[in-house]
Amino acid sequence: MVMLNYGIEEINKAIGKKLKLADYEKIALKFGLDLEEGEDMLNFELTSDRTDIVSKYSLAHVFASQLGIKMKRNLSIGKGKEEVLVENTERKFVNTLHVILNEKVGDNLNEIISIQERLDKNVGRNRKKSAIGFFDYEKILFPIRYREVKKEDINFIPLGSSSSKNYDNIVKEVKQAIEYRNLIPKKPIVWVDNKNNIIAMPPIINADNYSISENTKELFIDVTGTDKETVNAVTKILIYNFQFLGNVSVIQTKYRSNAISTGFSLETHEFYLNEDSIESVLGKRITKEQVIKILSDMDYSIKTIGKDIVVKPPFYRQDIMHQVDIIDDIMRSFGVDNINEKVPHSYTEGNFLSNHYLIQNIKEVLVGFGYQEIDINALTNERYQFTNTFIEGDDYVSLLQLKSGDVTMVSRYVFPELLRLISNNLHKKFPQKIFSVSEIVQEGNSDVTFKNRLKLSFVSCERDANVTDTLAIIKKALSDVFEIKSISTNYIDNKYIKTFITGRAYNIIVDGKNIGFAGELHPRVLNSFGIELPISLAEIYIDGFEK
Repeated sequence: MVMLNYGIEEINKAIGKKLKLADYEKIALKFGLDLEEGEDMLNFELTSDRTDIVSKYSLAHVFASQLGIKMKRNLSIGKGKEEVLVENTERKFVNTLHVILNEKVGDNLNEIISIQERLDKNVGRNRKKSAIGFFDYEKILFPIRYREVKKEDINFIPLGSSSSKNYDNIVKEVKQAIEYRNLIPKKPIVWVDNKNNIIAMPPIINADNYSISENTKELFIDVTGTDKETVNAVTKILIYNFQFLGNVSVIQTKYRSNAISTGFSLETHEFYLNEDSIESVLGKRITKEQVIKILSDMDYSIKTIGKDIVVKPPFYRQDIMHQVDIIDDIMRSFGVDNINEKVPHSYTEGNFLSNHYLIQNIKEVLVGFGYQEIDINALTNERYQFTNTFIEGDDYVSLLQLKSGDVTMVSRYVFPELLRLISNNLHKKFPQKIFSVSEIVQEGNSDVTFKNRLKLSFVSCERDANVTDTLAIIKKALSDVFEIKSISTNYIDNKYIKTFITGRAYNIIVDGKNIGFAGELHPRVLNSFGIELPISLAEIYIDGFEK
């Protein structure tokens, strides 16, 4: 969630019209913006789908679009003439922007810094996937270079400091370096100008000599990261928000290797709509003219071909992945209260699924052993599922029309997502013992290409983690919940052999069927997730045992 807090007069000024509190309440309700009013203040809580709303300007634009108000902004995006060279590094994806502000930064300094913090935290995943740097453009001597350097070559005045510091001093003393210690690259990455002066050390700290202030008139913005799609998404959101503040140009960075280019583009997919397709979703006939007016006000690009409306979402909307997302925008703008209710023709009584109580019993067994339940995401990517676990990637469902490199497939295994959670919580106390009962998708039979299967996976990350205890928990769960007494094991010698320590991993056999595995993770897997303590885990199918 993102919290945006502004005075009513401040938002009114950005919109260019004096709105009343009732106007904000009505539009906020339509667009799912959770609004709390304070004394002359508007406190908005945004859902994670509208990642583009990170400033008072993009927030004001939502309200302006519903009132037919055209906010002043520069819609033309230029091409920067500066020379920016990017070499291959651990954080190899880079985009850069040049912004000429309409006026000096002035009172917008805190707003600009807030944009950076919100995007770094909520989209960049606390700078892990992407990080932003703001610099005073006029202080930079181009051409500049993004490259790795030796630790002993690091020496500059970090942002907020009064004296130069070397690499060791920065890592040990600078607040940002301490806070983001887990992101410090093995080989330091820096921006240097044409006199080899260090401008910044991404993603940790900028040099104080190039910092922005109230008197800054032009900005140089860099977006660096490990994930191409995230770097591009953040860049687009920055362009959108800074269009309200000045002229934005995209600097064409020169990559030393074609393999590392972000391939940055402002193009978006086309979607086809018509009155029938919209009515089939909303149950309400909305005319073509109404649809064109609604979407045009919301920055959609529109053209018509016969009865069809060809729609291109605005470049900054990362949440538009399907026709239904566009129809959802139409519904919000049209107003849910203007869509007539329909009474269903038949009534049924709801009830639990047949395996509900069995699943609850399994959860109680794991909780009794000190494990905490986790809900995992159904969508993930091949790196976590296969590359980091050293499992051969087969019979899995991949996704089309990807919006993020972090989401490319449906989960085939549960335990990699649990390892991912532990990897992101290394700052928490250990031991960490977690479990999940989740559905995965795997290859089906000849009649069904893919099918859902229900799995239990649990992970113990602690100094004394061992497979003997893990097997005991499996036997207890199967015995108590399904009354299964005959459980046997044999050593793993299949595609999971690289995942576990030799001799410390087993197939779980019930009634002659292999229902899963248990074992102690090999150090190569622990290293790929950045985990230092031993881990013992299990993953078994639990469907098909219903009594």
